[in-house]
Amino acid sequence: MENLTIYETPELERPRMILGFTGWMDGGRVSTGTVNYLAEKLQAPRLAEIASPEFYILNFPVSTIPVTVVADRARTFVSSVNPMEFAAIFRPYAEIRDGIIQELKFPENEFRYSESANLILFSGEEPHIRWREYCDCIFAVARQFGVQEFYFIGSVSSPIPHTREPRVRASVATEALKEKLKEFDIGFGDYEGPAGLVTYLTMLSVDEGVDMSNLVLEVPHYPFLDMPTYPRSILRAVSVLGRLLDLDIGSSDLVTAADTTEDKLNEAMAENEAFNELVKKLEEAYDSEEAAGDQDLLRRLIEGLDLSGDQERD
Repeated sequence: MENLTIYETPELERPRMILGFTGWMDGGRVSTGTVNYLAEKLQAPRLAEIASPEFYILNFPVSTIPVTVVADRARTFVSSVNPMEFAAIFRPYAEIRDGIIQELKFPENEFRYSESANLILFSGEEPHIRWREYCDCIFAVARQFGVQEFYFIGSVSSPIPHTREPRVRASVATEALKEKLKEFDIGFGDYEGPAGLVTYLTMLSVDEGVDMSNLVLEVPHYPFLDMPTYPRSILRAVSVLGRLLDLDIGSSDLVTAADTTEDKLNEAMAENEAFNELVKKLEEAYDSEEAAGDQDLLRRLIEGLDLSGDQERD
């Protein structure tokens, strides 16, 4: 295919493929973080690559200064946005040193493989345009190497406290796949709203003869704390995949990272009464399973607390 380059032809026997995407359902970097962690642990070399520029809007036109409506407690006001900052979201990354262009970096969409684990690992950025052609590149790799099972790992912000185990919920295209996942303590939920590439890929997988399971983990959402990576949900994802695919991946480093993050959050609770109150309410909801499927719970709890003032932490 024009936008797909295959670099290697390893000896794989009906391998499984694990997929991670940034741009949608990658809160706490659980999606791409899980795939990249497995690739590092398995020392997985490059297998193939999707050429990126064809699938992204690189120049978002800004003819006037865009504005954003900001709500601050009871007040709402309009704030101007710098056009260059807005457009920069879509641009490729460049590095220039002493006047010499060193690098022009586009979104990466790369397949890796492990012969010992009989796995193909894909990490990419959800495309802006030409979804069908992008999906065809993924299916082309699947056909080339006889892949019949896809496993997507994703994450969403949820009313879960950091003191509890992240739950896993799945979506599939057939009832048969649902029965299989039930054996691994994986739940299922309801959703209505904007769809991502993964949902489209899952619908296409039926005609392609590929069984695709989407495993979505919870990550805590504390809007007053900067927590770009959440190791505990990555650890949970690695554990679930290990049981599903019979993988033996040592993850002691992830355990250490998860414990360190929890310790820091516990310190923040001890120093901030409002944060401590929020976590306790989330624990009560989690333990009573009230949080299951309730996407508004976190918002309601936060609105009931005074989180203003000195809440920012590094």
